[in-house]
Amino acid sequence: MIQLPKEKKIAIISKPSLNSNELNLKVLNSDLAQDFVDHFDFSKKQLFIDCDEDALLEIDSELQTTDKRLLWESGKLKLTEEEWVSFQNTIPPLSPFLAQDLTGKELMLAWGKKESLLSAVESGLGTYYSRSRMGKWVKGEESGHLQNLTAIYVHSNPFFVQYVTSQIGAACHTGYYSCFFRELGANDSISFVYNSKVGA
Repeated sequence: MIQLPKEKKIAIISKPSLNSNELNLKVLNSDLAQDFVDHFDFSKKQLFIDCDEDALLEIDSELQTTDKRLLWESGKLKLTEEEWVSFQNTIPPLSPFLAQDLTGKELMLAWGKKESLLSAVESGLGTYYSRSRMGKWVKGEESGHLQNLTAIYVHSNPFFVQYVTSQIGAACHTGYYSCFFRELGANDSISFVYNSKVGA
């Protein structure tokens, strides 16, 4: 079975179908996440893994999803000024930011800060926090594979941000359209979701 990175937080995204915008997310330590993978029921559910092996995508048709709040859509905040100011005080120092395309397909999971979200609201571009560069990261700023956002949702318990975006080119640095380009299966099998890459 695939070995997840040790001493790293692993995000597990769960949704009822591949093209659903409704989802849950939890963050586990590497031991608990490894146990989740090792005991996964591949006969009833699907499991995908991202390029860095620190995010998993579970498809479970029986899943009940939690509520989300529409924060921003088509360039406009959906909160009053007072609500927006109050909401900013609830944003954790660092939290998961998930990007989905217009069909509901997961593109990537990264991490972001308050400043990342404020920048995304201002610019309409998928914006994150790069822990390796220790600063703001606008997806596609260098490659041209930008994420033009159409909506931003926020979830609580745990807090995470859900971008809905029109993805230009590849979301993954490997050149695949999505970072979730591998599906795990029974008996340690791994299959590739895409036949070819769309960029580099």
